[in-house]
Amino acid sequence: MSCLPADIMALGMASVDGDFKVGDWLVTPTLNQIGSNGNSTRVEPKAMQVLVYLAEHPGVVSKEKLISSVWSDVFVSDDVLPGCISALRKAFNDNARRPTVIETIHKSGYRLLLPVEPTGTKPPATASAEFAATGPSRRRLAIIALSIAAAALLLAAFTRLPYRRHYDSVAVLPFVNVTSDSRTEYLSEGIAEQVVDELSQFNALKVMAWTSVSHYRQPQRDLRAIGRDLGVKAILTGTLVRNGDQVGLQAELVDVSNGSQLWGQRYDQRLADISALQHHLSQDIAENLRLKLKGDEQERMEHRYRSSPAAYELYLKGRYFWGKRTKTGLDQGIQYFQQAIALDPNFALAYAGLADCYNLLDDWGQTTPRDSFPRARAAAEKAIALDDSLAEAHVSLAMVRGAYDWDWVGSEQEFKRAIQLNPNYATAHQWYGMTLASLGRFSEAEAEVKRARELDPLSPIVNMAVAEVYAWGGRYDDAIAQYKRVLELDPSFGGAYGNLADSYEQKHMYDEAVRVLKQKAILDGDQKFAGALEQAYAKSGYPGVLQVGLKDALEERNRNYVNPVGIAETYAQLGDVPRALQWLEKGYEEHASGMQYLAVIDGFDGMRSDPRFRYWLRVLNLPEQQKNTASKPPSAVAGPRS
Repeated sequence: MSCLPADIMALGMASVDGDFKVGDWLVTPTLNQIGSNGNSTRVEPKAMQVLVYLAEHPGVVSKEKLISSVWSDVFVSDDVLPGCISALRKAFNDNARRPTVIETIHKSGYRLLLPVEPTGTKPPATASAEFAATGPSRRRLAIIALSIAAAALLLAAFTRLPYRRHYDSVAVLPFVNVTSDSRTEYLSEGIAEQVVDELSQFNALKVMAWTSVSHYRQPQRDLRAIGRDLGVKAILTGTLVRNGDQVGLQAELVDVSNGSQLWGQRYDQRLADISALQHHLSQDIAENLRLKLKGDEQERMEHRYRSSPAAYELYLKGRYFWGKRTKTGLDQGIQYFQQAIALDPNFALAYAGLADCYNLLDDWGQTTPRDSFPRARAAAEKAIALDDSLAEAHVSLAMVRGAYDWDWVGSEQEFKRAIQLNPNYATAHQWYGMTLASLGRFSEAEAEVKRARELDPLSPIVNMAVAEVYAWGGRYDDAIAQYKRVLELDPSFGGAYGNLADSYEQKHMYDEAVRVLKQKAILDGDQKFAGALEQAYAKSGYPGVLQVGLKDALEERNRNYVNPVGIAETYAQLGDVPRALQWLEKGYEEHASGMQYLAVIDGFDGMRSDPRFRYWLRVLNLPEQQKNTASKPPSAVAGPRS
């Protein structure tokens, strides 16, 4: 016989309106809170909805009925409902084997064992009333909450459009700051960037990377043209206004095909401690996304942004400077990531960012591999220890295992794990593609770098990865066109000039190659070097250009670290095989990341049949396939590869 009160039994079903009691436990649905004897526990919004539905429906409620009622517009995996029941049992201190609150009926469903009694307390007008008395906090807290809110509203719009058109791709443009407050400028970009990061966790939704959408900062924007350029079906825009400790965000979702507004809403938020709302908003994203949500996706959503808000702001700054791909930028990125870790020692994302900076120091930061990669490994492993579900951390470790350990199997395992966790992470596809290319797996490599470009079409470094895969596969016309695309995106991106010259030289277009190398020297402000290249070419042809580049690289190595593989390559092109082998040995001893590409660098084609060169390929477990013989300008004037 049921233990429910007689009035509820008489109705057969009752609507829970406000707080209610389950036995001696007080349940507050508006706060997602279950309490007893002065102690309370918060549960996820969906778990609370399950409890409310059980309270409203006495007797056994089938699993199918619970799922169709609580997740009416969302397809969920089989483990979602049991997860909610488990969370409720934990809050009630209940035991699944000997239940006193919630009983599982085998092959049927669930039922409450304790009486349900309304308390008569009505819900407050807004869920934010709980926080009205809290003191003001720093603006960093609002970045996180507002970004999740915007993401929730965006995904809600996808599922509530009147004609239910399917939108599987979106670009979140930088929000327009309509005030002159510089603090609001950073706030507006921080919110949009975190929306991108939040949405990227969903496997079935293609989300444009922040490095691509961040180009569109101007207030007057042709959204249909932007959508076509980025290859998305919908665009989210927003305007942000700050007035004291109040922030207003007006968001608008636009259909790229016709420019019509699909949805718009205003969101107002105090710059106060609203961290208790973060998980509720994250769950809103999941429940309003009309896709099949898996248990691991929900778990990643729950873990997202649990760091110190102050630390997260430092993390954003670190990623900004990491993306500049300069020695100064990497040094600044390291400082910001270290500051974030000092504030929040359990912040896994900050450790992953720190690892990525160290991973690039030998290429971009003139730092020896033995000084940088062990630090990258330590930071990546710490990030994974803190959060094994973090894609960024697995990519960081994959780079160490490939570029420094030359462990191709271990590197590929980490890349695949990262892509499984976050298929929208462009850097994972970019670096994985380049690793595959270094192993001669060009068709797979091309697919990965093109996927990276699809996710981040305006990133110079991602576009350069596509060009490099073309060049290493002998597709020099395609490589030249792609390098030109990189320079169209960013004429100041120095790494592309040397690589473009490489491809020109492979086609014996020496005049064009020298012209591009001179442009790079002028870009660097080195008119003297540009003149030396021109004089050497006029006097000795391309070998003269090689000699100038070699001299410059050797002089620079006396001052700063220069990858010895580039020097070895130049000696090989000049026909000095003994010195080329000496510098390859140095590269091996130093664990230079350039050793990873021995099988595909064209500069070594003239010595591929030499047993001493093939020895290094076997040592590194790289393919020994023969390539067409060609010469190549020195890597000292070519760009880094990451």
